[in-house]
Amino acid sequence: MNMFKRWYDADSAVSRAINSLEKQSEEVQIACADYIIDLMKEIDFPQLSLEDQYNYIMRRWYDRNIKVSHAIEYLRLAPKDVRRDVALKVLKYLKDLSK
Repeated sequence: MNMFKRWYDADSAVSRAINSLEKQSEEVQIACADYIIDLMKEIDFPQLSLEDQYNYIMRRWYDRNIKVSHAIEYLRLAPKDVRRDVALKVLKYLKDLSK
């Protein structure tokens, strides 16, 4: 039985990255989404179909922007080790942006 309410709470680094990203301006969220998508392309992660992704009512904070939603979906579908690695890079990226 899964004891976590949200998929990203299963890993503390991923949870911190998602929560930090949520607190950013939309401009920073989009820049970070581009960064995540670029990282996933570097590891040859399969491209997602946006059509499949948007067959639901958008309720989550990251659904307000298609690019941000797409990047978060990449993270969700990534293997756990890749997800953690990308999350740690996102945390560093956000820290660098705030300097």
